[in-house]
Amino acid sequence: MLMRSSLPGLRADSEFDDRYLAAWMDPLAIQRFPVSYAVFCCDRWMVYRRFGTAVAGSIHSGTGIARAALRDLGEQWERALRSSSPAAHAWGLLSRRASERRTASLRGLHHLLGRDEADALVLRYKLGLSPCQAGYAMGLSEADFELLRHRALRDLLPARVL
Repeated sequence: MLMRSSLPGLRADSEFDDRYLAAWMDPLAIQRFPVSYAVFCCDRWMVYRRFGTAVAGSIHSGTGIARAALRDLGEQWERALRSSSPAAHAWGLLSRRASERRTASLRGLHHLLGRDEADALVLRYKLGLSPCQAGYAMGLSEADFELLRHRALRDLLPARVL
Protein backbone atom coordinates (compact mmCIF):
# COMPACT_ATOMS: atom_id res chain seq x y z
CA MET A 1 0.00 0.00 0.00
CA LEU A 2 1.42 3.38 -0.97
CA MET A 3 1.64 6.07 1.66
CA ARG A 4 2.60 9.70 1.34
CA SER A 5 5.79 10.22 3.24
CA SER A 6 5.35 14.00 3.49
CA LEU A 7 1.88 13.86 5.02
CA PRO A 8 1.79 11.10 7.65
CA GLY A 9 -1.43 9.21 7.98
CA LEU A 10 -3.09 10.29 4.74
CA ARG A 11 -3.46 7.49 2.25
CA ALA A 12 -2.62 8.69 -1.22
CA ASP A 13 -4.49 5.85 -2.88
CA SER A 14 -7.52 5.77 -0.58
CA GLU A 15 -10.02 7.28 -3.00
CA PHE A 16 -8.33 7.85 -6.29
CA ASP A 17 -7.18 4.86 -8.26
CA ASP A 18 -7.52 3.80 -11.90
CA ARG A 19 -11.27 3.24 -11.53
CA TYR A 20 -11.80 6.83 -10.40
CA LEU A 21 -9.45 8.22 -13.01
CA ALA A 22 -11.28 6.30 -15.73
CA ALA A 23 -14.65 7.38 -14.36
CA TRP A 24 -14.00 11.08 -14.88
CA MET A 25 -11.67 11.14 -17.86
CA ASP A 26 -11.87 9.79 -21.35
CA PRO A 27 -9.70 6.61 -21.47
CA LEU A 28 -7.93 7.98 -24.55
CA ALA A 29 -7.11 11.14 -22.62
CA ILE A 30 -5.54 9.10 -19.82
CA GLN A 31 -3.12 7.56 -22.31
CA ARG A 32 -1.95 10.94 -23.56
CA PHE A 33 -1.16 12.31 -20.09
CA PRO A 34 2.19 11.45 -18.53
CA VAL A 35 2.50 9.27 -15.46
CA SER A 36 3.62 12.31 -13.46
CA TYR A 37 0.17 13.85 -13.95
CA ALA A 38 -1.58 10.69 -12.72
CA VAL A 39 0.69 10.56 -9.68
CA PHE A 40 0.00 14.24 -8.93
CA CYS A 41 -3.75 13.60 -9.16
CA CYS A 42 -3.55 10.58 -6.85
CA ASP A 43 -1.52 12.57 -4.36
CA ARG A 44 -3.86 15.57 -4.29
CA TRP A 45 -7.29 13.98 -4.85
CA MET A 46 -8.41 13.57 -1.25
CA VAL A 47 -7.61 17.13 -0.16
CA TYR A 48 -8.99 18.63 -3.39
CA ARG A 49 -12.25 16.72 -2.98
CA ARG A 50 -12.55 17.66 0.68
CA PHE A 51 -11.85 21.31 -0.10
CA GLY A 52 -14.41 21.32 -2.92
CA THR A 53 -16.96 19.69 -0.64
CA ALA A 54 -16.31 22.22 2.14
CA VAL A 55 -16.72 25.26 -0.09
CA ALA A 56 -19.68 23.95 -2.09
CA GLY A 57 -21.50 22.38 0.83
CA SER A 58 -22.09 19.00 -0.83
CA ILE A 59 -19.94 16.00 -1.58
CA HIS A 60 -21.39 15.70 -5.08
CA SER A 61 -20.51 19.30 -5.95
CA GLY A 62 -17.16 19.03 -4.20
CA THR A 63 -16.23 15.95 -6.18
CA GLY A 64 -17.25 17.73 -9.38
CA ILE A 65 -15.10 20.75 -8.51
CA ALA A 66 -12.05 18.58 -7.82
CA ARG A 67 -12.54 16.57 -11.02
CA ALA A 68 -12.98 19.69 -13.15
CA ALA A 69 -9.88 21.32 -11.69
CA LEU A 70 -7.77 18.21 -12.29
CA ARG A 71 -9.12 17.97 -15.85
CA ASP A 72 -8.08 21.59 -16.38
CA LEU A 73 -4.68 20.76 -14.97
CA GLY A 74 -4.31 17.83 -17.36
CA GLU A 75 -4.80 20.18 -20.28
CA GLN A 76 -2.20 22.56 -18.82
CA TRP A 77 0.19 19.98 -17.37
CA GLU A 78 3.24 21.01 -19.39
CA ARG A 79 2.69 24.69 -18.50
CA ALA A 80 2.25 23.73 -14.83
CA LEU A 81 5.54 21.82 -14.87
CA ARG A 82 7.30 24.87 -16.31
CA SER A 83 5.90 27.12 -13.58
CA SER A 84 7.78 27.84 -10.38
CA SER A 85 5.33 25.61 -8.47
CA PRO A 86 3.12 23.08 -10.26
CA ALA A 87 1.21 22.55 -7.01
CA ALA A 88 0.46 26.28 -6.71
CA HIS A 89 -0.62 26.34 -10.36
CA ALA A 90 -2.97 23.43 -9.70
CA TRP A 91 -4.30 25.04 -6.52
CA GLY A 92 -5.14 28.19 -8.47
CA LEU A 93 -7.22 26.12 -10.88
CA LEU A 94 -9.04 24.42 -8.01
CA SER A 95 -9.63 27.66 -6.15
CA ARG A 96 -11.07 29.38 -9.24
CA ARG A 97 -13.37 26.39 -9.89
CA ALA A 98 -14.48 26.41 -6.25
CA SER A 99 -15.17 30.16 -6.27
CA GLU A 100 -18.03 29.56 -8.72
CA ARG A 101 -19.92 27.37 -6.21
CA ARG A 102 -19.14 28.73 -2.75
CA THR A 103 -21.75 28.56 -0.03
CA ALA A 104 -23.18 31.85 1.22
CA SER A 105 -21.06 31.88 4.38
CA LEU A 106 -17.85 31.32 2.43
CA ARG A 107 -18.80 33.93 -0.16
CA GLY A 108 -18.88 36.45 2.69
CA LEU A 109 -15.42 35.36 3.79
CA HIS A 110 -14.14 35.76 0.25
CA HIS A 111 -15.52 39.29 0.06
CA LEU A 112 -13.51 40.21 3.15
CA LEU A 113 -10.30 38.44 2.15
CA GLY A 114 -8.37 37.55 -0.94
CA ARG A 115 -8.98 34.12 -2.44
CA ASP A 116 -5.72 32.62 -1.13
CA GLU A 117 -6.25 33.96 2.39
CA ALA A 118 -9.79 32.60 2.53
CA ASP A 119 -8.63 29.24 1.14
CA ALA A 120 -5.94 29.08 3.83
CA LEU A 121 -8.55 29.53 6.56
CA VAL A 122 -10.79 26.86 5.04
CA LEU A 123 -7.91 24.38 4.85
CA ARG A 124 -6.70 25.08 8.37
CA TYR A 125 -9.92 25.55 10.29
CA LYS A 126 -12.69 23.87 8.31
CA LEU A 127 -10.70 20.85 7.11
CA GLY A 128 -8.37 20.76 10.11
CA LEU A 129 -5.18 20.35 8.10
CA SER A 130 -1.87 21.12 9.74
CA PRO A 131 0.10 24.09 8.37
CA CYS A 132 2.44 21.61 6.67
CA GLN A 133 -0.44 19.72 5.01
CA ALA A 134 -2.31 22.88 4.01
CA GLY A 135 0.82 24.50 2.61
CA TYR A 136 1.56 21.33 0.66
CA ALA A 137 -1.95 21.39 -0.81
CA MET A 138 -1.60 25.03 -1.89
CA GLY A 139 1.94 24.61 -3.19
CA LEU A 140 3.46 26.72 -0.41
CA SER A 141 6.05 26.07 2.23
CA GLU A 142 4.77 25.70 5.76
CA ALA A 143 6.21 29.12 6.65
CA ASP A 144 4.56 30.80 3.65
CA PHE A 145 1.25 29.16 4.50
CA GLU A 146 1.49 30.38 8.10
CA LEU A 147 2.22 33.91 6.87
CA LEU A 148 -0.85 33.76 4.62
CA ARG A 149 -3.02 32.42 7.44
CA HIS A 150 -1.79 35.06 9.91
CA ARG A 151 -2.42 37.82 7.37
CA ALA A 152 -5.97 36.51 6.85
CA LEU A 153 -6.66 36.44 10.58
CA ARG A 154 -5.22 39.94 11.01
CA ASP A 155 -7.42 41.25 8.20
CA LEU A 156 -10.51 39.79 9.88
CA LEU A 157 -9.83 41.55 13.18
CA PRO A 158 -11.84 44.73 13.68
CA ALA A 159 -9.88 47.95 13.25
CA ARG A 160 -8.49 49.18 16.54
CA VAL A 161 -9.00 52.76 17.56
CA LEU A 162 -5.95 54.20 19.29
